Amino acid sequence: MLYIIVIITSIIIGLLRGGELEKIFNISIKGVLIFAIALFLRLGVWALDLIGISVVSIYSPYLIIISYFLLIYVSIRNLKLPGFKYIILGLLLNTFVIVLNGGSMPVLVKKEIIENINPASFLKAKSRVVHSLMNNNTLFAFLGDVITMPKPFPDTSLISVGDILILVGLFVLIQKTMMKEDNPAQENESVE
Repeated sequence: MLYIIVIITSIIIGLLRGGELEKIFNISIKGVLIFAIALFLRLGVWALDLIGISVVSIYSPYLIIISYFLLIYVSIRNLKLPGFKYIILGLLLNTFVIVLNGGSMPVLVKKEIIENINPASFLKAKSRVVHSLMNNNTLFAFLGDVITMPKPFPDTSLISVGDILILVGLFVLIQKTMMKEDNPAQENESVE
């Protein structure tokens, strides 16, 4: 959801700055099929876990890690595009903390949040495959989902340093693409 908000906000800012929306549709991203497979893996793991198919919990850490490596691969292929340096760094940080913590993103849950939720749902959340609750065994916890989103987001909205870098990369990609000036010299050369 946050990614959609950042994309829409970036487009609106680009339009207010005089950028052209059409230029976004002309971005040539390499490896779109691999990107789609990576997202499908993550979505599949999340959806199967949500409906309670237990076999997913066995393979989900591997599928999540594979999906991140696929995303890194696609991002490296697009390194020349604006913003992808941030996106790669964010993906690397997220992948690092996920690999070290058994294939799930560690999440910090504040005491006041725990006090305001149903204990049964809290215990059930411990078994979620995409995220895991931080504990004393969590490695590099500061790279997990520990940053609280400001209002108007719910108190439970948390993101990681990696997520912030990915969002910055998306913002830069959209802004620079929308504001990019067409090079008339290149057009003249191609006509001649």
